[in-house]
Parts: sequence; C-alpha cells; structure tokens
Amino acid sequence: MWNRRKNEEEPARPFGNTASSAEPAREGIPVSTMPAKSYEPDVPRGTATIGKSVLVKGQILSKEDLVIDGAVEGSVEAQEHRVTIGPNGRVVANIKARDVVVLGQLKGNIEASGRVEIRKGANLVGDIRYAKISIEEGADLRGSLEMIRVDAKTEPAKAAEAAAKSAAVETPVQQSLGVSGIGAKK
Repeated sequence: MWNRRKNEEEPARPFGNTASSAEPAREGIPVSTMPAKSYEPDVPRGTATIGKSVLVKGQILSKEDLVIDGAVEGSVEAQEHRVTIGPNGRVVANIKARDVVVLGQLKGNIEASGRVEIRKGANLVGDIRYAKISIEEGADLRGSLEMIRVDAKTEPAKAAEAAAKSAAVETPVQQSLGVSGIGAKK
C-alpha cells in the first residue's frame, strides 16, 4: 500500500464517467451484521423495560423505574419509582408505585403516592388511589377515584412538631398581652 510503484498507484478506470475519474479510489466501507435498530420508547437510563413481545405472569417488584410495553398478569410494585404502561402494554394487575403513567390497557387497581397520568388512548378499568391525578381527553376510565391525603397520613409527627413549635414561640404581641400559644393565658 505505501510502497507502490508509480505505474501501479491508480487502477484503470472505464471511459465515459468523467465525474468519477476525478474522485480518488475509495476503500470498502465495513457493513455491520447487526440489524437496523427498531423503535424503542425514549427511556432514560436506570429504567427496566418489558418489551412488547414479552408476557410476564406473577409478581414484579422493581427498585427502579419500569416501562411495560408487553403483557403482564399479576401484581406490580415499585414503591419509590415510576411505572409506565406503554401504548402496546396490556396489564391485568394491581399497581403500587410512586407515579403511574398509563398509555395502554390496564385492568386493575392503582395506588400511587405521587402522580397518576392517564393519557389519550389509554383504557383503564379499576379503582385509583392517588395524591395527584391527570386525565387527558380521549382516555377511557371506568372505576372510582380516591385522593390520598399525603400531609395527614404520612407525616403526622411532622405536623404535630410544627404545631408545637408555633405554640411555643411567643410573639411580642403575645408577650405584652401575657398570652402564650394560641388561646392560652400565663
């Protein structure tokens, strides 16, 4: 390659194609043996995915975000993470998660400590317990909705502590009136 003789440097080219005769000779481009990448949902790293050709029967416990684009029968639990049912997802299960997004079909109950999103084209049959909810126009929902009161249920100690602190701190007005806390007299 580097030590070619002058008369061997350029191979003979056919006449008639003058545009290609001005271009230098190209080496072959390696072609991958892997198939072209098919569509995959835009999923961030640290997310488990159940593909559309996968069927899972049983209990799923996830310690990371989960995208279900296949079929699941049983139960799904991701207490501190997001569960997304993709447009091809067909789920017959109860779901417990921080956040739940439904784009496909779900037959089962949802319990979310955070947000539930039911997107256009989703088909959901079941009861939903949520802290926050968003239902797009065009979604099909059959079931009941129940809001979870996060403040009173999960953090009663913090609420009691905040009330105790506010009662213990005396303002200048309270000091001048001889009142400590709300409605109490010294």
